Amino acid sequence: MKKFSVKIFLLICVCVILPFLFLCFYISSSMEKFIQEQLSDRVLQNISRNERNIYDSLQKMAYFSNSLIWDEELQQRMSSGETSHYENAVYFQSLLERMMLNGQDEVLEAAQIILFDKFGRCYSNWDLNFQDYYFLLEEDWVKEANEDVGHIVWSMFNPAYIMEDAEDEQYISLARAVLDQKTAGNQIGTLIMSIRREAFSNLMMEYADEGDKAFVCIGEGQILMDNDVEKEIGEEEVRSLCLETEGKREGMLRRSLDEKEYLICYYTLRKPWEFDGQPMKIIYFTDYEGISDQIAEIVEKVSIVSLMTLTGIILITVVAVRLVIRPISTLTREMNGYSIDRQITGIDISRKDEIGELNRAFCRMSDNLKGAFRKAEEEYKIREQYRYESLRAQLNPHFLFNTLTSIRWMAVIRGADNIVESIDALASLLKYSMGKERGLVALREELENIRNYVAIQNIRYGEHVILDIDVEKEIENLRTMKFILQPIVENSIIHGYDSRQKKELTIYVYGDTEENVLNLYVEDDGIGISESQIEEFENGKHTAERGGKLTGIGLHHVDECLRITFGEEYGLKLTGKPGQGTVVHFVLPLIQDGESREETDEKSDDR
Repeated sequence: MKKFSVKIFLLICVCVILPFLFLCFYISSSMEKFIQEQLSDRVLQNISRNERNIYDSLQKMAYFSNSLIWDEELQQRMSSGETSHYENAVYFQSLLERMMLNGQDEVLEAAQIILFDKFGRCYSNWDLNFQDYYFLLEEDWVKEANEDVGHIVWSMFNPAYIMEDAEDEQYISLARAVLDQKTAGNQIGTLIMSIRREAFSNLMMEYADEGDKAFVCIGEGQILMDNDVEKEIGEEEVRSLCLETEGKREGMLRRSLDEKEYLICYYTLRKPWEFDGQPMKIIYFTDYEGISDQIAEIVEKVSIVSLMTLTGIILITVVAVRLVIRPISTLTREMNGYSIDRQITGIDISRKDEIGELNRAFCRMSDNLKGAFRKAEEEYKIREQYRYESLRAQLNPHFLFNTLTSIRWMAVIRGADNIVESIDALASLLKYSMGKERGLVALREELENIRNYVAIQNIRYGEHVILDIDVEKEIENLRTMKFILQPIVENSIIHGYDSRQKKELTIYVYGDTEENVLNLYVEDDGIGISESQIEEFENGKHTAERGGKLTGIGLHHVDECLRITFGEEYGLKLTGKPGQGTVVHFVLPLIQDGESREETDEKSDDR
């Protein structure tokens, strides 16, 4: 059988420690996923911010082109063939400088701007070095702009057209027709603005983390632009990712490339940022090994904290179990070794918790047991005393009875009738006392016994006692204890009769029944009893004073024996006043002829 402390410890393990371990495991396993999601969200937010950055910059180019082509003086110079090409070029440069100064935008400052008028003159913000740039007017996207009546046409990642730029350089360009304000629809020139791929890349990577690799792709993985200078990511991997994420606008992946972990985020740019009618997709590669190291470090710290917390929980559990179990163990030890004569030690009855209540309950139980034991011991002593005095009262009845029989026959022979009556009464009294010392007798036997007793007293002291018995036959057949009426009648004769006040003493014996109770009354018209004597009798019920003139069995003994035999609700009650006699009320159980005492007790319990 397992100890209670073990059960409590197991319960705490199941309800506290195991859920805590599961929670730690869940946190550790969920942390990496959470960090991935947070990192992916951050990267996607950065891409979105970069997209807005690109949009804002290209929008500024469009606004700048509007301000440029609608300049009134510039339009006049472009519309007139008589103006000097040199003066027009100077004005064009001064106009650009004023507009750049007002805008103060790094992208616009790095933009390549070239303007063609209808007279074959060309103006630019770089040194033309007598190079012919009219081939630009033959580009498809420029032709489309000239045909589109002033609307902007974008060209993404077209080859560089400035002779001094590298062959692999690429531009992001806009083209639009310049229309005469005075004659609507009359084209007076063509404007082309371009920014280099590097400037676009800077816009795209402005909010990217250091070390991230970004690729701008179209279609099935054609790379338009990237910042992977060291070529750590192969084109095949990029192409494979484009095919895998085809049709998806944004998302996150985790891949191992060349034994290196990457967190990959992709984002599709919105229109109008397209290349040859195809949407452009940005793919970000974030080094995940550093993140994995950080996650491992965090998990290690969480594990250490969890282990320390778990150790603390176990220690607290052990201490708590000991604090709870130790007083219970002490109480159990005291219960196992309990005896009536053993003093209870080691338990704390001053505690305010449930254990203190248990300790106090055990002490109360011990006090109740000791009280019950003392009461049983006192009852046993009273029973033995009553038995002893009853036996002593028999005065060797066999010898006396045989002797009285011989004297009776001598009195009969001599004709002494009064002596015969005395001997008969005394013989009946002795014969009654020779019966069973324990058990119940019929009430009529008790009544007959007090008749003989009164007869003897009248012979001894003269006819001064009158006994009046008024008890129905049914009541006479009821059973009761032996020798309970004689001590009361004796007490009336000895203490209730005063020859100086009256010549005769009348003793009345009567009774009735109610429910399971037999009420018997012994009433005399003697000198009576005082209130103090009645109070002394009630107070002395548990400290009986033994005594009596004939049998040695007094009122207290009779009352005590009745309460011990039948229960505390039975016994004697005294009433009366000085000069008005005394009434002794017997409260007895109603016991029919043939019933046992146990059956009477059951009736008493039911009542």
